[in-house]
Amino acid sequence: MKAMISDLLYSREFRNSMAGALTRKLIRATAPRMNYSVDFQVDMLAVERPHYAWCMLNAARLGKALGHDRISAIEFGVAGGNGLAYMCDFAEEVKKVTGVTVECYGFDTGAGMPEPEGAYDLPYWFAAKQYIMDKPALQARVPQAKLVIGDIRETIAGFLDEYKPAPIGVMFNDTDYHSSTRESFRIFDAVAEKPEHFLPRIFMYFDDVLGSELEMYGEHNGQLRAIAELNAGQEAIRIHRNQNLIHQDYLPYRHQIYYGHLFEHPDYNRYIGEGRQEAIEGLLKLKT
Repeated sequence: MKAMISDLLYSREFRNSMAGALTRKLIRATAPRMNYSVDFQVDMLAVERPHYAWCMLNAARLGKALGHDRISAIEFGVAGGNGLAYMCDFAEEVKKVTGVTVECYGFDTGAGMPEPEGAYDLPYWFAAKQYIMDKPALQARVPQAKLVIGDIRETIAGFLDEYKPAPIGVMFNDTDYHSSTRESFRIFDAVAEKPEHFLPRIFMYFDDVLGSELEMYGEHNGQLRAIAELNAGQEAIRIHRNQNLIHQDYLPYRHQIYYGHLFEHPDYNRYIGEGRQEAIEGLLKLKT
């Protein structure tokens, strides 16, 4: 019976149905009193930021498969700090489930958004001094977080040397502007020289690729333009939208999860299919 219920809850048809939506509401309401697994709560959207949780869990598992007991998660564009605070809180759950420690970093000017550089920064929607951080309050809330304060054009260059982060496996990008997103990608300039600070594949979330009729995000402005420019400018790194979540209609974040492939990373070709591939192969064996 338990297996049947699990199969039902995880079926695409049920999860995309009205009954599935009502069930997720029930799970969220009862989660504080029930001993649901972390994975189950994430899958059922019963956590505050399921997109952050999903990326962190999977990055930790990738890191573990590659022999790491620590990884790093970065948020570009911290603003008030709710995202970074959630990262730090959920890192404790990740450690319980995977045994992997997640170091949490937050990049921000500390003084709100800089002046937009031009039309690609969507100045009709964003303006300087928006989203100012209360740094003392945030640092008091999450003393374990490492805040990298300043203009990202200046802070990104020396980040690896100064902080020596565990391999970066997650990037949450909420920089809003095309220019700021572009500058955040300069962290990849150090992959060839310092691959030990990166996982070979990175889970990425972009906040500003979906929006309203006023924002009008598209491939020719904002974050999507920055992604396209990175991909067109070199061959060692590619960022692309995931192909495993986008059919799951019930996931509100399914079109905002991207993967960064660091093709020239020394661990990129390292095989991690043990167990999963054998299970798939077993299903494909001829039935007699």
